[in-house]
Amino acid sequence: MILLMDAPIPALSLFHYFSIITDFRQSWKVQHQLSDILFLLVCALICGSEGWDETEDFGHSKLNFLRQYGNFIDGIHSHDNLARVMALINADQL
Repeated sequence: MILLMDAPIPALSLFHYFSIITDFRQSWKVQHQLSDILFLLVCALICGSEGWDETEDFGHSKLNFLRQYGNFIDGIHSHDNLARVMALINADQL
């Protein structure tokens, strides 16, 4: 096993990685940025949310925090839309 302790590791933001993921939604129907949805999902998962209902509830309760990092102009997606968007994402890209 080789440890690269002296090698510099680029500090790319989470949002940089989100930008790599292809958004397959119809652009004229999009109300929420994909990066906002993914950020919400990651934060909710880290905080222990289980399921789409809990993720939506987490988003509503932590909206001020989420807005510090994303737009969330139109608030939080419904739990049904969160599930639908995630079903469209390419798992290999994620």
